[in-house]
Amino acid sequence: MHLQLLHYFQCIARQGNFTKAALELHITQPALSKQMARLENEMGAELFVRTGRGIKLTEAGSRLLFHSERILADWEMAAQSIKDLGLSGRGYVRLAMYPTFMWYILPQFLPGFVQSNASIDFEIEQGLNETIMDWVIGHHMEAGIVTAPVSHPQLKQIPLLVEEFGLLMHTSHPWASRNFIPFEDLHQQPLILSTLNRWYESFILPLFKQLAIQPEVRLVVHQYDVIKELVRAELGVGLVPINAYQMWKKTERELGQELTIIPTHPTLQRQFVWIERHDRTRSTACHLFLEYMNQYFNEG
Repeated sequence: MHLQLLHYFQCIARQGNFTKAALELHITQPALSKQMARLENEMGAELFVRTGRGIKLTEAGSRLLFHSERILADWEMAAQSIKDLGLSGRGYVRLAMYPTFMWYILPQFLPGFVQSNASIDFEIEQGLNETIMDWVIGHHMEAGIVTAPVSHPQLKQIPLLVEEFGLLMHTSHPWASRNFIPFEDLHQQPLILSTLNRWYESFILPLFKQLAIQPEVRLVVHQYDVIKELVRAELGVGLVPINAYQMWKKTERELGQELTIIPTHPTLQRQFVWIERHDRTRSTACHLFLEYMNQYFNEG
């Protein structure tokens, strides 16, 4: 049996749908169905039951899913162990990261790590929490960096960094000289947000309601760099990570003359965590990267 068949099988089980799995795997649905027919023939049992909206695993399918996770984990560990022996002379790190971590935090320390560890190669993808968790659980990535909270029986998490937010505004704004902005002052203030997703609904929105604040959410733009330009045009104040502002200042010399960022009170923040499978032994290269990253954050 080819390991690729087990990867295909796990993807279908995770998606619950052949069409979605085929899209993720970048193959056609007929080709995927043919491969699963081959797997069922090798197993001597039906693995799926077709339903109106997708598929469900049979008892045989559920047992194969349980064992396939162990098989693929052992294979990944064996392959990584051989790499770590230095047979190829190089290490390899495969990670997935939350977008803002990848854009505004990773560039602060990755060059230093690469310069100090020239024999380690990287493959880094970006994604949101659910996608990254799926990649790590499915062995597509060795580990991931996501926003807390994370809860899954197959994953363990290690706290990394607390990301703080502030209000980005034009230097001509009446608030620009303040040390902090009380949340109460956001009542009916034109506000530019990056998202109305789970983090907004579970944290920011309840805080607004608790303080009886009704902000005027004028624009929702899913890119902080676009928010920066809208604020530069004096169309409102934007809620952005302070790390993003610090990165912009390094690349745009004149930025500090046009834009400033002021912390809020209470502080708005979220926690980044490292996630990996409980049953997977961390590769030497990945361990070195995690240790370097933690040292950088602790010293900062």
